[in-house]
Amino acid sequence: MTLSKQLLLLISMIFLAIFAVNFITSINNIREYLQVESEIHAQDTATSMGLSLSPYILEENDPILETMVNTIFDRGYYHEILLENRKGKELVRKTNPKSFAEVPEWFTSLLPMKTATAESEIDAGWIPGGKIYVTIHPGFGYLKLWEQAKRSLTYSAIAFAVSVLLLVLMLRWVLSPLSRINKLARNIAEGKFETIDNLPWTTEIRNVAVSMNLMSGKLEKVISNLNSRLEETGKRLRVDELTGLETRTTFETEMKERFISKGKGYIFLIRIADLGGFASTHTAAQVDGFIREFVETLRQGVAETGHNAECLYRIVGAEFVLIADCADQAAAEALCQKVLAKMEQLGTRYNKPEVAHMGGVAFDPHGTTAAMVAAATEAYEKALLIGANSFAINQDSGNARDLDQWKALVSRVIKEGSIDIEYAAKAYSLADGRTDELLLEEAMSTVRDESGLTLPIGTFVSVAETLGEIVTFDMFVVRKVMEQVRSRNVSHKVAINLSFTTLTNNNFRAELYKLLQDNSDIARHLVFSITAYAATKDLKAFASFIDFAHRCGSQVILKRFESRFISLDAIKEYRLDYIRLARAYTEQISSDPEKRSWVEALKELGELLNIQIIAEAVETDADYQTVKEIGITAASR
Repeated sequence: MTLSKQLLLLISMIFLAIFAVNFITSINNIREYLQVESEIHAQDTATSMGLSLSPYILEENDPILETMVNTIFDRGYYHEILLENRKGKELVRKTNPKSFAEVPEWFTSLLPMKTATAESEIDAGWIPGGKIYVTIHPGFGYLKLWEQAKRSLTYSAIAFAVSVLLLVLMLRWVLSPLSRINKLARNIAEGKFETIDNLPWTTEIRNVAVSMNLMSGKLEKVISNLNSRLEETGKRLRVDELTGLETRTTFETEMKERFISKGKGYIFLIRIADLGGFASTHTAAQVDGFIREFVETLRQGVAETGHNAECLYRIVGAEFVLIADCADQAAAEALCQKVLAKMEQLGTRYNKPEVAHMGGVAFDPHGTTAAMVAAATEAYEKALLIGANSFAINQDSGNARDLDQWKALVSRVIKEGSIDIEYAAKAYSLADGRTDELLLEEAMSTVRDESGLTLPIGTFVSVAETLGEIVTFDMFVVRKVMEQVRSRNVSHKVAINLSFTTLTNNNFRAELYKLLQDNSDIARHLVFSITAYAATKDLKAFASFIDFAHRCGSQVILKRFESRFISLDAIKEYRLDYIRLARAYTEQISSDPEKRSWVEALKELGELLNIQIIAEAVETDADYQTVKEIGITAASR
């Protein structure tokens, strides 16, 4: 019950209690007054009639006696008038049995009034002549009392209605700031740190508003500081300290992004020739200086051919990978020639004739990262045989199927529904005493070719998107997972991967909404999984889907989270339920203070925003123990 209703009810009850006491007291006082008045009236009437009848009382048959009694009785206020002679013989009796239908019986029973009777002796000179008895009719008293009660109730009801109306308006006015305070509290919970500018005038509510403003400001500063720490630490984790280049983890993520977006171009593997021999004859500072110059020369060569030098990664030691959007073989060769020509100039300065070799391969949107790196390595080996500062380029990554074959295969699998669901990435609670509790597992789609060989799911999804079949595929997976959740009677959460194309499809949302509404008991077990990279394609659509999933009774997890995709400052804008960290953030975390500091800061941010943090594929016991000590929600191994 709202505070305004509670106050309204309380004040109404007080009003009714006061009214009831006043009403009962008033009615009783009026009743007593009417009763006393009737007694006085009866006595006055008896006395006056006794004086009027005294000259005629001895003449018992005189008609004037009855006439005088009738004259008084006909006024209508009397129940009975009785005239007796001195011996007690009845001379005249007038009775009025009249009742008043306007007065309910329950009212007369609830408020009984004594019938007022008065008597007076009639003197005939020096001797008693008789007695007169006057009884007032109680109906007139009841009628007056009933009319007074009705008027009191009517006026009180009008006063009560007006008072309640004024009270409601007053309460709305006085308590309206509470709704703003409530909205502010909800916004703070969602990471929107606003303040109330127009402070309420009520002292107590004003103090609450001021306190909320202070809390909002302090929380915003805390989260801002956490974001700064996370951004700084995250950048150090993914960037090579010596060269400033992104590392292997970023390269692998970039490849996944390009597979999803069906990108084109070439992948180049570049290695510094005999870096070990160079290091043996130079100091560590000279080696570092050479590597930095090598990277800068490489960047310049790429930029001079009109390509983006930002897609350059240091894999390990002397090995680098470049992703370039070369339109064809000629463009790729021109890039290699330009880069290696500059390398020769660098070698001249360092008296090193052989500086580097390059091996390239055309990007295959239906291949795999491993296959393409292997093809680039093979081309690199060919370049070694050609000579110093040489290059070689392979036209394909050795993918066994061409695009038409893939299309036919994907169409068949989706049409037949020959898709299996397996469950992996089981995340167990890290809370003490609950480490064996399964919190979340991921539904993994498995598809096979005609020979029963498992197909790479990334390639399958990419082709399904090309064919416009991805929504059908994802809906099939959702239905199958829901069936298995019911049949397995699971009590934990199950993550279902969705492509971004599906996530933004209105037909999919409409069908999913009806499905989840009809199976609300299953909906609460489902967590829809979207990769951080996919979410960045349209953050508004991503935020809209989160709200949609919550309306359906389900949740959302942001998978393979890296701060370079979605800034930590923007995380608070979305009502996420889970964040699953990219593996790079927990790999060797036990021996890397930078990673531990980053995960600790993210965990604190998650607690402030009610987001549960999950570590993915923690390999070693030491790393697992470290993430447990940090206190994140769960981890998979």
